[in-house]
Amino acid sequence: MAAWYDERREAQARTYDRAQGLLFLLRFALLFALAELFWISGWSRALAAGLEGWFSFPFAWPLVCAAFTGLAVFGYEAVLFPLSVLADYSLERAYGRLDAEFGAWLRGFAVTMLLEIGLMASAFTGLYVLMWFFPSTWWLFATAAYALLVGGLGEVGTSWLLPRVRPPVAVADEALEGELRRVGREAGMEITGVAWWDFEHQEDLEEVRLTGVGLRRRVVFSARAWRTLGRREQVFLAARHMGWHRNGSAIAVQALQVALTAGVFLGSARIADGAARVRGLPGVAALEAFPFWVVALFALAAAAGVVAHAVVRRVELRADRFALRHAGGSEALLSCLRHEFEREPFAVDAPAWQVLLLRRMPTAVRRLAQAKAVETAAPQAPGG
Repeated sequence: MAAWYDERREAQARTYDRAQGLLFLLRFALLFALAELFWISGWSRALAAGLEGWFSFPFAWPLVCAAFTGLAVFGYEAVLFPLSVLADYSLERAYGRLDAEFGAWLRGFAVTMLLEIGLMASAFTGLYVLMWFFPSTWWLFATAAYALLVGGLGEVGTSWLLPRVRPPVAVADEALEGELRRVGREAGMEITGVAWWDFEHQEDLEEVRLTGVGLRRRVVFSARAWRTLGRREQVFLAARHMGWHRNGSAIAVQALQVALTAGVFLGSARIADGAARVRGLPGVAALEAFPFWVVALFALAAAAGVVAHAVVRRVELRADRFALRHAGGSEALLSCLRHEFEREPFAVDAPAWQVLLLRRMPTAVRRLAQAKAVETAAPQAPGG
């Protein structure tokens, strides 16, 4: 297996992943510790009382919520600033993943922090307002907003809106289009054409995207994938996406994430409400109870994330199986992995704790092992 990747660079990537994973878990654990300190020290009550006294004019409550949440998030980021420097600057520089000098990085960090403060303040203020006006059903409205943002902007935005804002360049390649149409029929889709994105700054784009809505889709490649990948690899990657959407898998995953989000909102509010009342507060909607809510919300969100990641990994493996059977087999998968590794080295395997807690994608070792098993078991009925 060592023939397709550089062992030295893979070892560096594995060390980098382990260090970043441990730092992520440390920062996550400190979130709970700092929230507890925020309550025990009395700062939560003092900050809430001070803001309520300062903003005493009518209808100032949303402003008080926003200011309280923004200051709490700022305090968290300020305390953990040394860890942010270590994780986001020092390690990135040490492993050759960042070229910027510290001053440039610091400016970017400050902008990101301000955006995070604004986003968190807006989100929690919105949740508090919903609690105030809809004490029994607020979590349903919050879940609907999450579904709209994640499903609407995340999936529909890139599949439907982006092609209208940035029209892709159509490709007249009958052989490639014929292959994609054939695979599309296996997936129960009608592939209407092939194109690629022709604009700058595509770093965050997937190598291939199925644009459109429903079962009629167009295959659109990133500029890098279109220019550097061979036809076999292009068909394989497109087939994986078709496998993701086959039999409603993508919709089912989104539905699961929405259901988990509803459970997180409702469960965390009930836990925090009970804890707040034990401490003599009127409930979770009291600003002083914010530390309780943060602990419950992020703890349940972490548990929901573990479940969601496990499901996504299974769907990713199913997508692999579909592509392996209909678009090139293990050689195509290996070629895609090799190309990805040459672009940016990655760890081909990971400890169980990293896979369980942090990874949405199966490791390369797991994917290649499945590819070998699929080929050993062939021939099978089409599907996956």
